[in-house]
Amino acid sequence: MSQLIFAFHCAVVFAVPTLFGWVLLRRVFRESNWLALVPGAFIAGVAGLMAAVNELRFWFAMNVATWFAYKLLLALALLIALAVPMRPNTRPKLPGCVNRGWQLALVLVGALVVTVYFGIPAHGGFLNDAWWHHYPSAVHIIDIERFPLNHTFALDGPLYYHHGPDIMAAVWSFLLELNVQKGWALYVALLAPCSFLLAFALLSRLSRHFWGSLLGASIVVAGGNLRFLNLLTGEHSGALGALQALNSQTVQSMVQMVFTPSHALGIPMMLLLLLLSRHLVTTPSWPRMAVVGLLIGALTLVAEWYFLPFVAGLTVILVARAWSRRPVNTRKAQVILAVIPAVVGLSWGTFNNTYLSGFFGHFWMRYDNVTTLASARQVAARWTEPAANLPTAKLPPANLPPLSVSDLLDPKSAVTSTTPIFQPKWSAPDLVPLKLNLTHFGQVPSWESAASNEDSFIPVFGIKFFLEVAPVLLLGIPFGLWLALRRRNSMVILLAWLATSAALPPIFLDWGYRSTDFLRFFTASYAYSALFIGWLIGELLSRPAFRTRLLGSLLAVSCLITPVGLGVIGLMPGTIEKVNEISAGAKSLSDAATAERSAGGNSKSAPLIADSSGDRARAFEKLAVQTGNYLFPLTHGRDRAIVIVPPDQIPEVKYFPEWMKLATLARLQLPVGWHWHNSEYSAFYREAAARLDARAITSLDAKWVVVSNLFQDEIPKPVIESLIDPTRFVRIATFTEGRYFMTTFRVRQ
Repeated sequence: MSQLIFAFHCAVVFAVPTLFGWVLLRRVFRESNWLALVPGAFIAGVAGLMAAVNELRFWFAMNVATWFAYKLLLALALLIALAVPMRPNTRPKLPGCVNRGWQLALVLVGALVVTVYFGIPAHGGFLNDAWWHHYPSAVHIIDIERFPLNHTFALDGPLYYHHGPDIMAAVWSFLLELNVQKGWALYVALLAPCSFLLAFALLSRLSRHFWGSLLGASIVVAGGNLRFLNLLTGEHSGALGALQALNSQTVQSMVQMVFTPSHALGIPMMLLLLLLSRHLVTTPSWPRMAVVGLLIGALTLVAEWYFLPFVAGLTVILVARAWSRRPVNTRKAQVILAVIPAVVGLSWGTFNNTYLSGFFGHFWMRYDNVTTLASARQVAARWTEPAANLPTAKLPPANLPPLSVSDLLDPKSAVTSTTPIFQPKWSAPDLVPLKLNLTHFGQVPSWESAASNEDSFIPVFGIKFFLEVAPVLLLGIPFGLWLALRRRNSMVILLAWLATSAALPPIFLDWGYRSTDFLRFFTASYAYSALFIGWLIGELLSRPAFRTRLLGSLLAVSCLITPVGLGVIGLMPGTIEKVNEISAGAKSLSDAATAERSAGGNSKSAPLIADSSGDRARAFEKLAVQTGNYLFPLTHGRDRAIVIVPPDQIPEVKYFPEWMKLATLARLQLPVGWHWHNSEYSAFYREAAARLDARAITSLDAKWVVVSNLFQDEIPKPVIESLIDPTRFVRIATFTEGRYFMTTFRVRQ
């Protein structure tokens, strides 16, 4: 019976948002395509749930916010269903190019294959940027009392970030009682087939070619390039060598980037917006304009780089169409109607506290109060610290007047002031230095050899870049521009604009060491160009000439060899584990493949990360979870902790230290700063972990200390001497697994 109740609970978790999206698409937009309705309803519901939880979390805890969010979506669905009548004879139907049962079956099988293709590695723990941000961020969203969010490890600073995907993983993890890793796997496995189906629906509506739409949708979600030609050189051997040859490092397609949360939700949201934009052009109305504006505003929580080009292109097209309408005396009203999506989207996005509008979040959320208190703690700790033991990071000066004997004897004679000890100067979110790419002109960013705080560029006219852009971008963008000029269709023009404009920022803009973030634009451009490539393949396959059909087949094969090869390699035993080890240690595929070749193909004799598997790995996860289960009822995940680890594992480091996974597994806040950045956090944390310095612990506002032999064989002597002082620390709990232990101490303050 309990399983039946839980199954009903799961159905409600997914049915309510989908019902909201279904009513929205059917009643407001009159959408009648089954292949757009089903995935589109789910994506619209996800967007609505994500936005509702984001707003409600500023007022309520997680349990109350999710409860009200679901009631709000259900109430809106019922209200729309009652207020907007359904037109007769508008039953949902399949697109015209899907007129046979086997064609529908093939589309559904394709969606199922996409689910499995991405679901297996997601379930195995593969997710870009997981441990160092997304996993602990999802846990933080669940545990924090109320928004606004802070940086995951720099806990006193504001978070200017697209945290919408983290909200969704947190919601599903919380409601279904899953750990966040499984929540993220569910996130990927559900969204990937939605991207496939929405791409098919959009392309079938534009091109009317079944095979072109099917192949184009496949290229959108799992497209490749000509990097497979690297295998012909004979320089790559073994599973990791093949991964190195096939894995995109610059123009990254969805086969890799679907595991980046912002793309996994950003791509289907963009495809849905493109489908809905057709209704705005043909039959504009203020409810449709407002809904699209709200979806655009929600998009800022997911992917800002999709937001700006789409708003610009859609607004120009809608205003141009409105200006051309007759009669002339209605132009003003039509233009006002046309700018509603941009106005609503920009207005809402302004307050979503992302990279684009974080400065509004600062002034409205009063982050300066938080940072002032944090700086006061840190400055006070530095002021009393002996000179020989000062942290290495540059800390702010403490302009405190010395106390005299008379002040101590007669406190009333001391001068008092309400001025904070240290008033930090506010600066805009870290969007600068953003400038023209003059230093690296003719080159584009690449992850080929880039580390967290380093840059890597490859020449635009080099063979590496050519293999990445061909054939999707190299043919898709020109073909899209040609179609836009020839057909003068608003949706084709908008799609061509998106594909072209998204390819420009990585080439012409420079963002310092963060220039690799521009590669997200390439991913967007790839997805849009893949639709045009599918269209081109459909045109070639529909021609009677054998050579033309052969050319279309070769083009399709060249786009899909890479994902097929990656799928085969991924199914090999141990591949996912190897990739996770590489990701956890910030190693490169090149170094790992070299190590595998040196070991004669036996990766076990040349481990990628020392002692990253076996008893220790199992003990680490088990002890961390036990510690979290014990502490969470006491801390609710809101207390900070110090973990005793070797000093060389405390930032600044180029890799993600494994012990920082405790932020997720044990649900503890670790105020260590970003792992690649040496800061006040890392400076004080280094002092606290090395000898449990009281001033450093106070400056970090830490309440707990975690000691384990999982991270080092011998605990430093100064740490032991401090822990045995009952006036400073109290041992709370010890958990053991084989020869490993994890002990938690409470800090007396």
